[in-house]
Amino acid sequence: MSEDSKQVNVGQQLKARRQALRLSLAQVEFDTKIRGKFLTSLETGEYKSLPNDIYSRGFVQHYANHLGLDGAFVAAQYVSERGGVEQADTKRPQLARGARIVLTRRLLGVFAALTVAAGVMWYLLWQFSALAAAPTLVITSPDADRVLAGAEINVAGRTTPGADVNVNDSPVLTDTDGNFSEKVALQDGINTIRIASKSKLGKSTIVTRNVLAKLPKTGGAEAVVPAAVFPGVAVSVDVKEATSVVVVVDGKEQWRGTVLAGWSRLFTGTANISVTTGNAGVTSVTVTNAVVAGKKLSPLGAPGEIRRNQDFAKDTVILVN
Repeated sequence: MSEDSKQVNVGQQLKARRQALRLSLAQVEFDTKIRGKFLTSLETGEYKSLPNDIYSRGFVQHYANHLGLDGAFVAAQYVSERGGVEQADTKRPQLARGARIVLTRRLLGVFAALTVAAGVMWYLLWQFSALAAAPTLVITSPDADRVLAGAEINVAGRTTPGADVNVNDSPVLTDTDGNFSEKVALQDGINTIRIASKSKLGKSTIVTRNVLAKLPKTGGAEAVVPAAVFPGVAVSVDVKEATSVVVVVDGKEQWRGTVLAGWSRLFTGTANISVTTGNAGVTSVTVTNAVVAGKKLSPLGAPGEIRRNQDFAKDTVILVN
């Protein structure tokens, strides 16, 4: 047997070394990024399956170095076995690479459109859920049931923007952020203040406060107009149900707020008294001035009707009892 036949070729050397290191072809492929089919062809001596160019020589050297051999020497042996390399052929053998995504303008456009659509959908769902849910309602004043030595209390808080707020069924104004503040007149004894917030879809949230008001005993005389004419004007305002009331005496605001059922108050001036009510159907006034005494308008208008700036001057003639 000749010496040539006994010589171990490059592929056999590499295979023997790999097996000695207990490495699988799959592991070598993963580590070196050289395709498994090329490794197999090299180890079995099937060089015709490999490109014969400088790149194939390079991956032989890389493989040998990975196994701890002299890569340059092994690569030279490989070239010798193949009878040299073809300089004109520069096709690089494929390395094993994972799939990658190329971001083209079209792909970016699709991604942007999907992002915008998802954002719009989320916003619509959020808006619908906000409308479908009962509005939030936080009462900051009074923060709890309490006893009060006074005839008035401030009811304040915040609700979902756009919701309608009522105090004992009387509408209260809110700002664009849902904040509100309303002065409420109290009766002697326990006053139940019911604050309700209602969404556009009819969902409601209700908070109730009980306030025990201790008012000075007056015998009710302060709400009674003079029995005879006098050189001025006096107006007694009485309500049967909760409503908002504004009273201006001689050009100066004397009262603005929500009054509860049974509220009654006398206002006197020298020239003019103006009354505004949120529900004329539950509001009555009795007037005494320089020309009439004890004239009563009951009610001041139709149920639910808003009557603004009902003026009573010192010389106003009241024709309706």
